[in-house]
Amino acid sequence: MFSLISEYPETTVLSLIVVGLLFYIWRAKKDFFSPASVYIFFQCLTLAIAYLQMDRAMTPFHLKTWGVWLGALLSFTSACLLYQWGVAQKHLNKEPLLETKSLYNWKWHFVFSCVILAIYLVGIYGIIHIVGTLILFSGAPSHWTSPLINYGVYAQFFSSAPLVVMLFGAAMFKSVNPVRWIRIVSRVVAPLVAVLSICAYPSRTTLFMSVGFLVILFNYLRKQIPVLLIAAFLALGISAFVFVASARSQYLGNNSIKAMTLNAAMTMPYRYVANNYWNLDYVLNPDPDRHIHSFTYGIDFFAGMLEYSGAPGAIRTSMGWDGLFNESVQKIPGYNTTGYLWEVYKDFGLPGCFLFPFLAGLALSVLYERMNRERTMRRVMLYVFMIYFVGFWFFLAGYKQGLFWVWGVLMYVISTICMSDRKRIA
Repeated sequence: MFSLISEYPETTVLSLIVVGLLFYIWRAKKDFFSPASVYIFFQCLTLAIAYLQMDRAMTPFHLKTWGVWLGALLSFTSACLLYQWGVAQKHLNKEPLLETKSLYNWKWHFVFSCVILAIYLVGIYGIIHIVGTLILFSGAPSHWTSPLINYGVYAQFFSSAPLVVMLFGAAMFKSVNPVRWIRIVSRVVAPLVAVLSICAYPSRTTLFMSVGFLVILFNYLRKQIPVLLIAAFLALGISAFVFVASARSQYLGNNSIKAMTLNAAMTMPYRYVANNYWNLDYVLNPDPDRHIHSFTYGIDFFAGMLEYSGAPGAIRTSMGWDGLFNESVQKIPGYNTTGYLWEVYKDFGLPGCFLFPFLAGLALSVLYERMNRERTMRRVMLYVFMIYFVGFWFFLAGYKQGLFWVWGVLMYVISTICMSDRKRIA
């Protein structure tokens, strides 16, 4: 154990921060899914995993990369703390008000949810029409999920499984939904769609998002998830990675088939996490003779909300900018994610890497405080949606994708229509 600590000092420090955060949440009886807690937990945990350096592409951060990463973390958390201490302090010890069950029209919510489900199933039909079956059960899943296959408008439909899970998931809980038959149907549909989405079009993003939505909804609409349970899963994960590191060292230099198979099995999931960080360091510190994505003057920041107008694609082509897959900044071909900090850096430069997290932390804190003070379905769904992306900012910048803007608008519109009155009860 001590040899592992001395060999991985960054991982050790970051892991201690994660453990300390969980201990604080447990002692103070705080909510794990508050904005600052989610940001610190996932940023430190994933960087701790990346610094295991199980792939030679994960080289130590340059000083500039550490400055950007730490600066963003401090900016986000300071905004959360400033709002909590300055504005929301008077509301912290009050029980949240729940939306009156009789005032939220769950039957209309169910109808709208079924409409979105039907659109999603049209997307599934599109896959079956092209592939002949669900992709997971086809002869070559990797071929059918490759960029070579164009599913057209069907892709927007079958990619919306997490939206279906969100809408039906919100209706699963007795604390807010008094209509028993809707709760029962929702408890069947929500997990079923999550499973179907994996069979139809295997995607880790869709799976994580669907499960993440259900977990966070459970935390706010059923029962706050004990931090000890989160700590238990964390301990299990750390043990798995310690085992992986030890096994890798044991087989290092062994050219047997067993060693190569074990190494591939261990490094594949690791790369999906670590490539976010090695790519970030790679693009923030380019070699003098290497061309990287040019500055976007803040224009590409709005690509997601304007995606379906066709303007962002035209601008990217005319300016020679990368598409959504960061073609010019991959350190290893095929591992192309960079996290939100690279997106902000190419849009607004270094100042944006500190200003954007601050503004995002402030906005999330406002929504979080209002949700806890007056727990309406609109606020719950929007907060669950947004806090998920905070947790996965190391993995993707959700605001750069038009589909997620559509989901946010649909959740807002559906929940607003179903709120037939503004009165609340405790």
